[in-house]
Amino acid sequence: MNVKALQEMTVVCVDDEQDALDQMHLALTSFCKKTICLPSAEKALEAIAVEPPDIVVTDVRMSQMSGIDLLEALRERYPEIVVVIVSAHSEAEYLLAAIRLKADGYLLKPINLYELLDLLSKLAEQKLIRSELDQKNLLLKLLNSIGGKRVQIIEYIFAHLDEQQVFHGTYDDIAESLGASKPTVVSAFQSLLENGVLVRVKNGVYRLNTDVNGAVNGREYL
Repeated sequence: MNVKALQEMTVVCVDDEQDALDQMHLALTSFCKKTICLPSAEKALEAIAVEPPDIVVTDVRMSQMSGIDLLEALRERYPEIVVVIVSAHSEAEYLLAAIRLKADGYLLKPINLYELLDLLSKLAEQKLIRSELDQKNLLLKLLNSIGGKRVQIIEYIFAHLDEQQVFHGTYDDIAESLGASKPTVVSAFQSLLENGVLVRVKNGVYRLNTDVNGAVNGREYL
C-alpha cells in the first residue's frame, strides 16, 4: 500500500446513506490530503466544479442521480479524475455500465476498509506516475522546439524546482549562473509562462503548473 501517494490525493466520497459516508470518512481522512463527503451526485458535481478532486468514490444506487450518471458526467467534463464505483452484490448490471464508461475501480458493499485503502493507494500511485510522465514529455517537447541558451535556461529552472515544484530565482541570477544575456532569460520565461508551464507567484517565485495537459492543450511552443 502506497500511503505516501494517497497523502497527495483529494478524495470526494458520494453516498446518500450517512452511515456509509461516515465509514469512508473515518477510513480516508487520516490517509488522504483532503476527504470530502457528500450525500448526492448533484452536490458532488457542484463541489467538483469549484475544486476538482483527484479521486471520486461513489455509490451506484442513490435516490436521484445515480453513481453511473455521475461517472458519465465526470468522464465528459473531468476525464482526468479517477472514479471508483461502489455497489451491492445484487447490482451486477451496474458493473457493465461502469466498465463501459471506463470506471477506474469497482468495490462491493459492505466496503472492506483495507480493500478501499489498498485500491485507492494503487490508483493514486498510478495517477502520480502519469503526472510525472506528462511533465517529462512536456519538457522534452519544449526542449525540442527551441534552441541555444534557452534550452539551458529551461533545464536550469526544472533542475532547481523545490519539493513543492516551485522555482526561486531572478532573471539576473540565472543570467549570471549560465553566462546568458538577460533578454534571453526573459524570453525563456515568457515561453514557459505563455504556454502555461509556469505560473508566476510573485517576482522571483514561479510554480510549475502540474496540470500539464490543460496547460499545453491547443498551444504551439515558441
